[in-house]
Amino acid sequence: MTLIPRAAAIHDTRGIIKMVADANTDEVLGISMVGNSAAEVIHEAAMALRFKAKLRDFIDLLHVYPTMAEALKIAAISRYKNPEKLSCCAE
Repeated sequence: MTLIPRAAAIHDTRGIIKMVADANTDEVLGISMVGNSAAEVIHEAAMALRFKAKLRDFIDLLHVYPTMAEALKIAAISRYKNPEKLSCCAE
């Protein structure tokens, strides 16, 4: 959660997000989150799973900035790039 701009802004970077995806199809199979606002973010994750979202769906999704739901996008990006090397606002 230290990579989530909203978590840094509210000075609460405790927690973790984990996204599991099929290695061949990139379909997201599961998401777990522990941390501030997890109860709100998980609704977006549940909807995405319901519609068989792929990693690229999370990456292409736009969020209001800053928001804790960006954690989903950053988790998906981490499959392809090291999110520690990204700017705060761009992939």
